Amino acid sequence: MGRPRLHDEHLQQRLLEAATDLMAVEGPDFSLRPLVASVGTSTSAVYSLFGSRGELLEAITVRAASSFVAAQRTAHSDDPVQHIVGIAHAIRQWATENAAMFQVVFGRTNDSPAIAEARERATEPLLEAVTAATEQGILHGDVETTARTIFAGVHGFIALEILGHYPAAQADALFAALLAAIWRSWATPEHLGAVAA
Repeated sequence: MGRPRLHDEHLQQRLLEAATDLMAVEGPDFSLRPLVASVGTSTSAVYSLFGSRGELLEAITVRAASSFVAAQRTAHSDDPVQHIVGIAHAIRQWATENAAMFQVVFGRTNDSPAIAEARERATEPLLEAVTAATEQGILHGDVETTARTIFAGVHGFIALEILGHYPAAQADALFAALLAAIWRSWATPEHLGAVAA
């Protein structure tokens, strides 16, 4: 009869969730002691399940970034305008429902190649949508610049919303107005009114 596994996948998931919450608040330098205490285990579990502290940080960030990308992928539309708007709304919904993971994906961290790659992939769905819209003459300009500025506006709004700077009763209307303003910055003349506040 084999020895029972003390550190299983269930514990690994609990550690990832608890570590995500800690990293969102304290950054990548959080202590392992409160982490393991919060799930009733020891630091040996971290090393057994993840290999090292650095690999734990990578696992946290890759998990959060993958969830973020998956949320954006649910917003696909054959209409390039609705595709981009849908991605923006998907980003906002995911971020408000997963505030800790949102902080992890875009917060301060000790970058490694795996973390850098995960963060690079995080905005791929938006870049792909912007590329398609630009190729169809709906948007103009360099696609990377366009995608980055759209994301910066959406990200900034969400960060402020999560911090409570926008009254809940006004947040939807403010977000719609933001999307309309961003759209007008990059739309070709015949598509300026495609997104209305």
